[in-house]
Amino acid sequence: MLETDIAADTELGRHAIDAVEKFVQANAAEFYQREDDWLIARSQISGLRQIAVYEPTKVGEFAQHQQKKSEDKLQRTRNEEKRRELEAEIEFWELVRRLCEGKPPKCPWSLIQARDQALPDELREEKQPPGTKLTKEQQAARKEKRERRERWQRQWEREHYAAFFQRFCSHYLYEMSKRTRGE
Repeated sequence: MLETDIAADTELGRHAIDAVEKFVQANAAEFYQREDDWLIARSQISGLRQIAVYEPTKVGEFAQHQQKKSEDKLQRTRNEEKRRELEAEIEFWELVRRLCEGKPPKCPWSLIQARDQALPDELREEKQPPGTKLTKEQQAARKEKRERRERWQRQWEREHYAAFFQRFCSHYLYEMSKRTRGE
């Protein structure tokens, strides 16, 4: 757990803060009168944080669902200001999905990429030449290694997704509160 705490204050934290700041800079109005005017509601941010803690593998699905809801609203909306807000919402949820499962070259960093880089060498899968026949013992050893790798990946996701999105959500709330002047 100490490793995760250090990552949250270094690499994960930097990526979370950078992502929020780029999003807010590109999409948030200079000032808001009320918290209700924010692009992404506090309740949605709270839901994102909870899912990251309790079901980290579902964060991408949650973001996709929220994105789809915003896209559906956008299709029915004619008001230009509301359309811009909905486009920013869609961009936010797409950002969350990319942060979870993005792949290069479109996405230079994601949690999945960080997880794969952190995988211990002894759990990495060795590629077998085509046509290789494995003995029953070799097959059993590969299966056991795959199961250990999957357990390690699930543990990494539980710890790191929670740490990353804790920082991401907190920084979003901080950035938006700095822009709210009416409350």
